[in-house]
Amino acid sequence: MNKRSVIGALTLLAALSGTAHAEQLTLNSGARVSAAVSNTDPNYIRVSDDRVISVQATQGVLTSRSPTPDGAVVFSTVAEKPFTLFVQTESGFAFSLQATPGKRAGMSLTVDNSEVRGGEEAREYENKQDSYSALISGLVSRFITNRKPAGYVFTKNRDVPVSAAVSATFQMKPVTAWQGDRIRIVRTDISSRSAVSVRLSERYFWSPGVMAVSFHPRLDVLKPGAKVSVITVFRTKGGADEH
Repeated sequence: MNKRSVIGALTLLAALSGTAHAEQLTLNSGARVSAAVSNTDPNYIRVSDDRVISVQATQGVLTSRSPTPDGAVVFSTVAEKPFTLFVQTESGFAFSLQATPGKRAGMSLTVDNSEVRGGEEAREYENKQDSYSALISGLVSRFITNRKPAGYVFTKNRDVPVSAAVSATFQMKPVTAWQGDRIRIVRTDISSRSAVSVRLSERYFWSPGVMAVSFHPRLDVLKPGAKVSVITVFRTKGGADEH
């Protein structure tokens, strides 16, 4: 991208951010969504942890499209009738957007890929560890101290399957998650629903695909009103947890 393109994209983005209502969606690849776009102001689309490499519509519908330094795209249209926009990213993630144009603030859309996978560096990180236990302990330590390995990405897949009994015992709040090549690691904050202290056990959070469970800070008992983080490590295959 030449200097003029970068400056132009930044100018459009600055104008957009001051007027647009930001939206965020989590999608599977191939999904089709609807959105209201502006035909008077620039519009912005970003895919988390990825780069948009193609934005296509019927010839003549888009009057401009400019990549931004962070991998998003800013586009403009003067169309008055609905049209379909096809978006594709560097990783192969793609979705279509049924756009309804109008005189409104520019659209600002961030899309999270629900099946996002870590890159080649994540595969190298997972393969180079000396042992299974070294891989798990090292990754958990990095996760707790927010030192994401190269190639790992944030994911919106923060699901931690638990039994009905565990759901009845603890209030669970998903916090954050990373996805590597074959590993997903999730932090869930839990608090007791009981008026008395509850003994903690890692087995409460075991399910198919789980490689390890730990508590941060390390506790044996959760007192009423107290909170602890559950760190759950999953083995994944093809974007989904193994069963």
